Amino acid sequence: MIRLSIDQQKWWELLMMMTEKEIKARYKMAVFGFLWIFLNPLLQMLVLGFIFQFFIPIKTANYFEFLFPGLLAWNFFSYTVTKNTPMYINERALIQKAKFPRETIVLSVVLSNLFHFLMALVVFVLWEALVVHELHWWRWWLLPVIMMWLAFLTTGFSLLFSSLNVKWRDVNFGVQAIMPLWFYATPVVYSLDLLPEWLSRWLYLNPMTAIMEMLRWTTLGLSINWISVGWSLLVTLVIFAIGVYVFKKESPFFDDWV
Repeated sequence: MIRLSIDQQKWWELLMMMTEKEIKARYKMAVFGFLWIFLNPLLQMLVLGFIFQFFIPIKTANYFEFLFPGLLAWNFFSYTVTKNTPMYINERALIQKAKFPRETIVLSVVLSNLFHFLMALVVFVLWEALVVHELHWWRWWLLPVIMMWLAFLTTGFSLLFSSLNVKWRDVNFGVQAIMPLWFYATPVVYSLDLLPEWLSRWLYLNPMTAIMEMLRWTTLGLSINWISVGWSLLVTLVIFAIGVYVFKKESPFFDDWV
């Protein structure tokens, strides 16, 4: 049995408290409340699916099923990184008043959004089970691995960008500007099969590409390049290590810079 020290217990309790606060605050005063966890990506799927099926035809079987899990993963990643980037500036009052591990702020946002992602993914799995006749159940064990990979990647970028933004406020504007471009550089609305082979290989330098392909391999049984996935995993580990290193280097000065 693993026992946590008193400091670790206090940190864990603080993290859970801040995560709960983030979960409740996101849909506070919203009429549909937590239904937006599923309604938001559903509306996105309908709009993007309509556009890319009829105005810019993409020949992909089961396109709406192809699109939905990718949107869930992308929304988690983009929303979390975008929100976390200015987080230390937005929480300057808390940082200046209390002493606590600064990474708690970033991790609480990651965990709260991971909760929303998980809830929407469960609804999607139930939908697939009730509606779709041919399911690749033996592959679904990979979903927890994909979620963990996505969480590590998102945490790495969040720690990196939020730490740099404390000193250079342009980082926040840069992240907001690059996210729409990043969306189209990630195969969310299209399949890698539509691209030249040399270009699809380069896209795996973006770890979100591997995550999208693994989701579709799991849910739809589509083909996947496991060698390229391995390279994407290596890139993710590098990004996470850089994020942690920059955070540890810059966080002692947060009180002065915010």
